[in-house]
Amino acid sequence: MAHPAFDKPMPGEHSSIVATVLLMVTLVAGLIGCRGNQIYQGADARVAFSQDTVMFDTVFTTIGSASEAFRIVNLSPGRVLLEDITLEDQGDSPFRINVDGIPGPSVGGLELDEGDSLYVFVEVTIDPENDYDLPFIVKDRIRVTLNGYSQYVQLIAYGQDAFFHGSPGAITTLDCNSNWSAQKPHVIYGVVGVAPDCDLSVEAGAQIHVHAGGGIYVSGGTLNINGEQDNPVVIEGDRLEPEYAGLPGQWGIQVDTLVQTEIGVSQASIIGGGIWIYASPGSVMRHTVVKNGTIGIQVDSTGTTTGAALTMENCRVHNMSAIGLLAQGGHVDGTNNLFYDCGQACAAFTLGGRYRFTHSTFANYWSDGTRGTPSVLINDHYEDVNGALQIRQLTESRFLNCVMWGNNAELDEFDELVVDLEGDVNDLLLRGCAVDLDAAGSAEWIEESSLDEAPPFADVFIRDFHLASSNSQWNGVGVPAGLPFLSTDLDGLPRVVGSAPDVGCYERQ
Repeated sequence: MAHPAFDKPMPGEHSSIVATVLLMVTLVAGLIGCRGNQIYQGADARVAFSQDTVMFDTVFTTIGSASEAFRIVNLSPGRVLLEDITLEDQGDSPFRINVDGIPGPSVGGLELDEGDSLYVFVEVTIDPENDYDLPFIVKDRIRVTLNGYSQYVQLIAYGQDAFFHGSPGAITTLDCNSNWSAQKPHVIYGVVGVAPDCDLSVEAGAQIHVHAGGGIYVSGGTLNINGEQDNPVVIEGDRLEPEYAGLPGQWGIQVDTLVQTEIGVSQASIIGGGIWIYASPGSVMRHTVVKNGTIGIQVDSTGTTTGAALTMENCRVHNMSAIGLLAQGGHVDGTNNLFYDCGQACAAFTLGGRYRFTHSTFANYWSDGTRGTPSVLINDHYEDVNGALQIRQLTESRFLNCVMWGNNAELDEFDELVVDLEGDVNDLLLRGCAVDLDAAGSAEWIEESSLDEAPPFADVFIRDFHLASSNSQWNGVGVPAGLPFLSTDLDGLPRVVGSAPDVGCYERQ
């Protein structure tokens, strides 16, 4: 007798067995599927937030802040339905949300597996409040509801009203003889221009914030920035979140245009200084801080026969991704100025011109990548499109009691001062300076100066460029009449008047 396990099935029995097995498999799969998709309905259903308060640092009216984000994490013992993720003020809120790619102000009906999470992105734009000149706070909160229970994330932004000038991507000419007060911040979009024979005056204490690609262009007009010792004018970018506080390259003139080339029309960019001065009859910057741009100040063409195109007194220019001061055939006078931390040069005096600087410090301790350019460059020539050398003569250029140094001074075959002249060198003189310059022993344009010995800066790590040594080696020379000189230093403290004031922008007390 055959074993029952090997008996052949009766007719129709085989298909019945298969159908029964398939039915059981389907039921099991269905039960598993239903249990996996089941929404947990317990009253203890909760989510957690990666942060319960999203805070934005000061942002200007009508300027969107950088995006912030937080996570919603499902802590419930099962899959939950997020009934509502919404801004409480809905369309009236200055904030905007986006939940896993779905824009708000309200998003609902999202399911979240146990232990899973999703991201909520938040931005803010503060509407103008012309009645407020002081910083103010705007608030809202995001409500997250599941199983009838609501939890909240607080949203806080500190904002200010501001004067707005210009338009993104455009060049806007300012009213002739404009005055910018310190009543509230000034925000520049695009390029604002000062027309020929017009002027822009800026009061002490004014805060000027420039959007990316923007700046001030002075063409034949005059810029008068009138900061004071304890109330300087500050020019920087328009992003005030903490991560932007020391970020270079945030602003500077960039105008995109179409140009005709051999292969057709292509787009090009005109790039210039954030403050770009062309053929000015006599602009002035006093007690001004310029920071976090690309090229801080650019001066092109000459001033008048008797005066400088730009006079700089007690200014600080720093943290530029390219150049602090770029002069091209310009006339610039300066005293008690501090230029430091630039991706290329602190100052480039090029294409001839007249440059008269006294008691100024050029200290390049740029640390954001490798710098292959000197702290200070002086030259008088260029090569034209035909490859011919063109010389533009320096005229009566003088650098007295200046410091020119940087963190590349110890490198072989590298000077922090480079003088590249093809014309007459008799119109250039460096006297009473402290410079990094290996090959200047017999140079006829430098005298009574300290060469290749590091100035005793108090602390370069915190950018304190006061002189910490009492050694008389760091005395400068007397400044003849007619050259820029102030009886106080960059701190506003008395400077020795006579034969031995100190080198650099600070006087030892």
